[in-house]
Amino acid sequence: MSYKLIPDAKSINLRTDDLSQLSEVERSIALEQARLQLEQRAQGGMNAYLVSLELVEDDPQEIQESLVELGSLVRSLGDEPVGVTVQKRSRVVPATLIGTGKAEELRNSARELKVDYVVFDQELSPSQVRNLEVIIERPILDRAGVILQIFRKNAKTREAKTQVEIAHLEYLAPRISNSWITFERQRGGGSGGTRLKGAGETQLELDKRRIREKIASLKKDLERIQTERSTQRKLRAEEFNVVLVGYTNAGKTTLMNALTDSHLSAKDALFETLDSAVRTLKGSQNPRVLVTDTVGFIRSIPHGLVASFRSTLQEAARADLLVHVVDVSHPRYKDHIRVTDDVLKEVGAGEVDRMYVFNKMDALKGEPRLGKILARAYKNAVCLSAQHPDEIRKLRDALVQYFSRNMLELTIDAAYDNSSLMAAIYAHSRVLATEWTDDCARFRIRVSRASARRYFAHLLSAEERALHGLSTEDDEDSQHSAMELSKP
Repeated sequence: MSYKLIPDAKSINLRTDDLSQLSEVERSIALEQARLQLEQRAQGGMNAYLVSLELVEDDPQEIQESLVELGSLVRSLGDEPVGVTVQKRSRVVPATLIGTGKAEELRNSARELKVDYVVFDQELSPSQVRNLEVIIERPILDRAGVILQIFRKNAKTREAKTQVEIAHLEYLAPRISNSWITFERQRGGGSGGTRLKGAGETQLELDKRRIREKIASLKKDLERIQTERSTQRKLRAEEFNVVLVGYTNAGKTTLMNALTDSHLSAKDALFETLDSAVRTLKGSQNPRVLVTDTVGFIRSIPHGLVASFRSTLQEAARADLLVHVVDVSHPRYKDHIRVTDDVLKEVGAGEVDRMYVFNKMDALKGEPRLGKILARAYKNAVCLSAQHPDEIRKLRDALVQYFSRNMLELTIDAAYDNSSLMAAIYAHSRVLATEWTDDCARFRIRVSRASARRYFAHLLSAEERALHGLSTEDDEDSQHSAMELSKP
């Protein structure tokens, strides 16, 4: 069966044109072009309409708060929310989530407000997206789709770009059938209502196979990148590692810059930081403390993103201390703490020691006792503003003191001709006292457990190693270091 393709793509403007005058095939092509423009654009400037469904059991205040957050996500793309609607229903409509009548209202509002796309705060199935696009005549995104677009925009390093692309393709794979449904319908079917296999179906299968192959290739690339990261992490094994975690836009990167005198981008936008950055805590020597900034968390984060970023998030599981940064000025900061704790448990970091840093205290008005309340409610709580140098200095001192309390005190004898051992003592420990004897120099040192295992455990008796938990039988790095330090 023949059909007419729409004329020049520029003649169709989804913002103003009435697509009901077009054939089904022409509408499908117009929507596909709009969807591709939305996916492949290099900058913002589009208009979005926000939609949410409120069921009887839902908290209306939480729905409104989630919509405000969705608007912030859209603005992070450089777009502008120009309308919002909430439909109250007793149950979900399986085909369209919201009622058909409400969807038709959205179509008219989208045309009047010159909307480029519509965003639903709830997760949508591929069939719901297809049905809604037919009715509303606009590309449809859900919250996960918006977050994926932000991640694609903000990914800078090879690892982050690879992780995001895997998540994007896994999100896209079940949805690519949308653009071929109309073509298959146009060809009709055989006897008994069975559909003939045509070019559209063949193209669909080809596209899905290509996506599977691309995902497999990207995962291999990611494994190689993660091997490199593992090597880098191994080189930092003897140093303490503080990992900053928290809800997106809580001020982690601002705090990172203040603690380490760095100049990382810290815009007031959601998911500004995707790539883990490692810097040295200012003024920390023996113990030397490294600070790692990580991607922020958010409610309803796509499972594909959590899976793709698992290797990055597992920095938290390997941390010596988690600094959980909380925007205490946010009215639902307790929910943000819960969301972050849930993600940390998912990536295996639920049992890591943590310090709560309640940030943006300067934004609070009329809450003079809140700091004391938080200090009692949360272990190792620190209340501050990342903009105040004095408060940052106190946090930095608290971090150094935390690790100082968790270091080992050892007594090491170094022969005067063993310059390698003496260099290791001064480089990897804090010397508390030195006694010069006829045969050797006796050092009383404070050292991290990792450095003690790597550099000094072979100098201790079996009883001392057992006391401090410094077994080295299976540690190749420790055995190599022992041989090197034994040389004069």
